[in-house]
Amino acid sequence: MAPQAVRHRRSAKRRLIGAGAVAAVAGIALTATLAVNADAAWTSTWNVTASGWSGQDDPQVSIDRSGDALLAWAAMDNANSSYFRVQTRVKYANGTLGATRTLSPDGRAISWVQADSDDTGDSSVVWQQDSTVVGRRVASSGSLVGSLQMLSTPGSPATTPSVAVTPGGSSMVAWTEIRDGSWYAVARRLKLDGTLGAVHTLGSGSAEPPAIGVDRNGQFVVAWVRGSDVVAKRMTATSISAAKVLTTPIAAYGGFGMVRVGVDRDGDAVISYRSGGGDRSQVWASRWSHTGTLSKPLRISTSTENVDVHHTLGTDLDGDSVVVWVRNNAGKRELYGRKLSAGGTLGAITSLGAGDRPDLALDDDGDGMLVSQTTTAISTPPYSVTKATARLISRSGTFGSAKTLTTDGRVPQVAARPTAVFTATWQQESYPYTIKAITGP
Repeated sequence: MAPQAVRHRRSAKRRLIGAGAVAAVAGIALTATLAVNADAAWTSTWNVTASGWSGQDDPQVSIDRSGDALLAWAAMDNANSSYFRVQTRVKYANGTLGATRTLSPDGRAISWVQADSDDTGDSSVVWQQDSTVVGRRVASSGSLVGSLQMLSTPGSPATTPSVAVTPGGSSMVAWTEIRDGSWYAVARRLKLDGTLGAVHTLGSGSAEPPAIGVDRNGQFVVAWVRGSDVVAKRMTATSISAAKVLTTPIAAYGGFGMVRVGVDRDGDAVISYRSGGGDRSQVWASRWSHTGTLSKPLRISTSTENVDVHHTLGTDLDGDSVVVWVRNNAGKRELYGRKLSAGGTLGAITSLGAGDRPDLALDDDGDGMLVSQTTTAISTPPYSVTKATARLISRSGTFGSAKTLTTDGRVPQVAARPTAVFTATWQQESYPYTIKAITGP
């Protein structure tokens, strides 16, 4: 499943121990202290990129059901090139780190790397290359499968792909492209052997990235911004549903964006999105059952706060979700989070303090981890420092205390094994911008 979707992949179970009391102040809960004897279980931080290479921000991680993690990122050879290359390597559950593989040619503008894995570790990696969307399969051993494939329509500028992989290995890639001056949402299958399926034009779209998720039966849910609405379709090997409008009756004078998708084992989907304009920017979620029932949109953030750009969504196999968003409070970015149950009940909002660029992953049963970055101004060059932190999340929706992953890192991402073990990756903020990772607890 794509980085915006649930990553249902892990192995040996570790339980969260205990939870402190949560005090409610003006309807917002203070961060609870989650007592977890976890520090000793974290691995040491390791370098993902090779020595002499600079990493691009937003590295990706995806984990199979045995606990093997595929790391994917863009990096540049500082000695020999001014261009980034897409690279991958596997961190096996036994701690062994595989070889670095280069997936893209030199001399291209690379961005927006995304990755997802099937149950046994076969993966799809996709990215934006110049003005096209391309992709490649990576075997569970880390070796490359087939050749580099161009997925988008020749001659049509394409951008911001997302990818989800079924338990058996077939993947679907979704992106947006421009045809005759208009945006369209497009999807295409990248098969296990590295070959391509047909191009599916899902409908009119926008410059906003689409989001995609998949259930345990191999049915995909793709959601995207279409004009003044957020819409979604379901895709199987043989059919594509009609578009379902999710945002009626929300008014968004500045439009919608930042669409996220979480899907449970049966195909019940939670789609979250940000509404802009009006008095306040808000985060909303729509619940679309596998039987076709669409719930009324739920306001995730409060009506009195002004949300910032980023939010993140995670959904477990039973359909319980957690949403974390960024609030702009007088120029300061703060994190807030809450649980959304499979039955549609919203939990209390928890204040998580300063933070930005959140990402979270839930395991099969709903235990999770939130990662984020916090930037602090300093009086000497470079005049700011950014650290990456992690918090555990219990299946009841309680957030643990923050653990500093690094005092020199930005844009962390996280994925989970089936049972409460997580791998986080980030870009070192200082030169040479090494991509680093850690596993725990």
